[in-house]
Amino acid sequence: MTKKLKVIYNYWLVRLGIHQILPAECIRKVKLEENNEPLVRVDTDSNIVISDRLAPPVYLRKTVYEKLKFMGQMLEEYGYRIKLYDAYRSFEDQQRSWDRRYKETKEQHPDLPESEIERLTRLKVSKITDKNNVGGHQTGGAIDITLVDKDGKELNMGTRYAEHNSKTKTKSNDLTVEEKSNRDLLVGLLEKLDFVNFPNEWWHFAYGDKMWAAYKFKRHCFYGYIEPDLENKKSVSDNDNLDNIAESDEHINEKKTEKMKIKTKNFK
Repeated sequence: MTKKLKVIYNYWLVRLGIHQILPAECIRKVKLEENNEPLVRVDTDSNIVISDRLAPPVYLRKTVYEKLKFMGQMLEEYGYRIKLYDAYRSFEDQQRSWDRRYKETKEQHPDLPESEIERLTRLKVSKITDKNNVGGHQTGGAIDITLVDKDGKELNMGTRYAEHNSKTKTKSNDLTVEEKSNRDLLVGLLEKLDFVNFPNEWWHFAYGDKMWAAYKFKRHCFYGYIEPDLENKKSVSDNDNLDNIAESDEHINEKKTEKMKIKTKNFK
């Protein structure tokens, strides 16, 4: 089977629900129609817990933030909050992350050839070579996320963040009932808001980027590489009209609220 036929074959296995992971080529082939939506700061929102690993300022695309804000308002009623492990990541930050992971992998497997070291590193972090070929975090549309209780304690998702083992895949067969229930809650809420989960990592979700489009079986995405507008320094606190914008978003309205109520039984 040729490489092209293999990609097509695996694409249809995912489309039919037999496999979960799309070939990387399907993501790379998504075309960009950038909508030029700005990044906004989210670390000033008290309803979103920011991981200690994230140094301010923390950015996301405006619509991504609005969706998380809406989700946070729903969770608050039940004593839960959103916690962000990672959000927008610059080109330079991504390169540093790649270099660090590559070094770690090489130290763990000193006898493997360079090609295999790179393959193993790609399982943990995306490699980017230019600003036209970036991962979701460089678009402001990708998030690494979990849920915490009123005391800030993370719900048990089966693994720590960025821990790679048999439980890392979102639908791992090794999960306990509690772990599966917590993941179902996280995934269910975010999917109702039009995010997609990366099946290899329970914590990674995307909206508007190439991965999102590929797993939605769309040909185009609308978030590409972006850099913060440091001159305007837009932040959550600067955008007093975000509540009105969120209310008018086609994905965040009263009908969506009603649909999401089916998940509230999991809070109790």
